[in-house]
Amino acid sequence: MARIGFIAHYATGHLDPSMSLARSLEKQGHEPIFFSLPDTSIRITGAGLAFIPYGEAAYPAGSLRVKLQKAAELTGEAAHAYYIERTMSLFHAGFEELPLLLDKERLDLLVVDQAHYHGSTIAEHLKVPFVSLVNALPVNREDSVPPWNTLWPFETSEAAIERNRHGWAAFDRAYAPLLSLVNRQREFWDLPLHTNLQEDSFSRLAQLCQIPPSLEFPRAQASNTFHLVGPLRDEQLSREVPFFWEWLDGRPLIYASCGTIQNRLENVFRMMIEACAPLKAQTIISLGGDALSPALFGSVPPNIKVVPYAPQRLLIERATLCINHAGLNTVLDSLEFGIPMVSIPIASDQPGTAMRTKRLGAATVVPVAELSAARLRLEIQSVLANSSYREAAQAAAKEIAKLDPVAEAVRIIERVLSVGNNYERVDGGHSDS
Repeated sequence: MARIGFIAHYATGHLDPSMSLARSLEKQGHEPIFFSLPDTSIRITGAGLAFIPYGEAAYPAGSLRVKLQKAAELTGEAAHAYYIERTMSLFHAGFEELPLLLDKERLDLLVVDQAHYHGSTIAEHLKVPFVSLVNALPVNREDSVPPWNTLWPFETSEAAIERNRHGWAAFDRAYAPLLSLVNRQREFWDLPLHTNLQEDSFSRLAQLCQIPPSLEFPRAQASNTFHLVGPLRDEQLSREVPFFWEWLDGRPLIYASCGTIQNRLENVFRMMIEACAPLKAQTIISLGGDALSPALFGSVPPNIKVVPYAPQRLLIERATLCINHAGLNTVLDSLEFGIPMVSIPIASDQPGTAMRTKRLGAATVVPVAELSAARLRLEIQSVLANSSYREAAQAAAKEIAKLDPVAEAVRIIERVLSVGNNYERVDGGHSDS
């Protein structure tokens, strides 16, 4: 059996799928070991997984919450600038500390979160084979696929392809500081320089992506190492969240959330309250932790509950509609239960995820810059009145129900282990749908 290291991203939406995969690998007799920031320790060890911290100087215990609170208040260019700042410090810490920590554990394989573009450089330096784990929207580029941070639809016209090329070029300029940092380290370690931060960092053995094939844009150029396995879930990792179930009275239920990172935009939640107040439905608004307090919103209409945190999957399963920020995990939860959506993308890969749900026919999309209570109410009413949204979501649910994502991911990893570090292709499938 193999010793498998996980270079894990700290965000909940990345960490939970990684742990689901690791627990399944452990059941097969492998030894997964997580390498992440100190503040992820309780969550990882609480799942019964081995954990080795790094980055304590840049991210001392307790600091991650402060950084994420700041990130939650930002949108647009400010959000991107702060992302680059945080990521630069994370990469520095990884380059300084991970090689020694990883080498000491005598690992057979690394599983690197795709967002950790520096992870491949560390793996190459140590000569350890690695697999890319795509917990967010895949950033793999093709001319026909819009950059993941845009609200551009999938189109195959020459004008759309040219637009996409310009978008990817802008993406490269925005991420140039990270590429420079990675290449300085590669030069120091006598490795070939990367020409592209993202593409050059992906595993040539396997890339495991936790979105179902029907959600992804068509990818004519995807290699057979790119696997759309579906949502990586482990119900035993679900946190017990107290909830007043007796409040639900049988009326249609709307569940609303902006996740756990972009969750400090008070005006967005206020517009949700105003939009849902006159509806003949009950609405649960989850603030995503302790970023904002329900008391901030005072007395709300009797058909609305504002809570710090909610049992999301249990509520979405009962819902008629989900209002979300197009965070991938909330979208996957909604599709898994066949629930249509109104999405309000805010930052990061949320615009790209929103446009995929729109193309699927399971959601309408309201850019946060265009959001108003009146507009949101109209979108909610439109989705509720038009059965096509629910039908599209239910079709996606049927597809997901046929998948066995974690088992498939384990199968691919075990195939990679049999291949070793010779970079032969590992048979698999990507979607052309």
